[in-house]
Amino acid sequence: MLASYKRYWEPSKTEVMFLSLPIGAITTLLTQPLEFVKTRVQLRTEGIGIRNNFYDIGVNPWKVFRKIHETGIIYENQFTIGGGLRQFYYGVDAALYSRLSYLLVRNFLYKTIYDKVKPPKKTNDLTLREKGVLSAFVGGIAGFISTPFELVQTRMIADGAVPSHMRRNYTSALDGLAKIVEVDGKIIYLQIQPVGYKGLFRGGFANVVRLAAVNASLTGPYDYLNEKLHITFGAFGFNEFLSLVWASGWATALTIPLDNIKTRLMRQYPDPAFNRIHYLSYYGALIDIVEIEGVTTLWSGSYPYFGKMLIVGFLTTYLANLYMDNQKKKAGLQGWQI
Repeated sequence: MLASYKRYWEPSKTEVMFLSLPIGAITTLLTQPLEFVKTRVQLRTEGIGIRNNFYDIGVNPWKVFRKIHETGIIYENQFTIGGGLRQFYYGVDAALYSRLSYLLVRNFLYKTIYDKVKPPKKTNDLTLREKGVLSAFVGGIAGFISTPFELVQTRMIADGAVPSHMRRNYTSALDGLAKIVEVDGKIIYLQIQPVGYKGLFRGGFANVVRLAAVNASLTGPYDYLNEKLHITFGAFGFNEFLSLVWASGWATALTIPLDNIKTRLMRQYPDPAFNRIHYLSYYGALIDIVEIEGVTTLWSGSYPYFGKMLIVGFLTTYLANLYMDNQKKKAGLQGWQI
């Protein structure tokens, strides 16, 4: 009787890649407006801080959304994007390139390393701490590789909030990459010197640390609470959602300051005259933000950031479980094993 069914099933590396990329594309398209609003909110606080949250439309994400939705932006001598949701998808190609390249590298490395280091017995698994460390490690590597597209996306979102003479006017993700290599630079001996391909990784360190922290702070709290809820209440439907809310809250609180620093450094112009605050380093950016605007500014954009993280986590978990549960049934597992 015990040999009449399979005891174990897990997806292959090919299945992981096949599943994660389309889900990543879907979640990116659905959450792009949240990413757009979050970035605009973060840039609005620069030099002002959220303590002055009644300044114009302030940092209220709903007011920022409504303002952009109603007015849109006009790109001189280039193209026009009017009001409506279309405005929020300017730069979505860069968002897709960034997300899919990140997932491709992250999941390939995770599955490869996981298969090599997990316990020999199939029904055993890595500890929560081991999963957290592994997630952070591969997330950081994937974040470094996806940085150029993250850079272009940030600048494309920022473009509509500045005067026409300050706009970079990237027409697409690939156009943005080419222009960064060609014209981006930094101040060297009081002159702007081109930096070539190095310019593609401006703000890269903050992006790497942020994504490593996101992976660790999502994986650890989610697995911990999900396991505790299953032990306490059994396999109830709310377990995974509550665990996602809990993990998304921790990830938002811990990583939004890094996201703020990343956004500002990526958006920064080589010419100091174009910047509200000219940052010279990652540490310098942190000190300038705290001294000029107050420490709470580091958490600006938290609401749309949390919303995006929760939606991505929920849809990823839901769609992945649909596929894997179906595959487990095909593999011969019983209902109580799934």
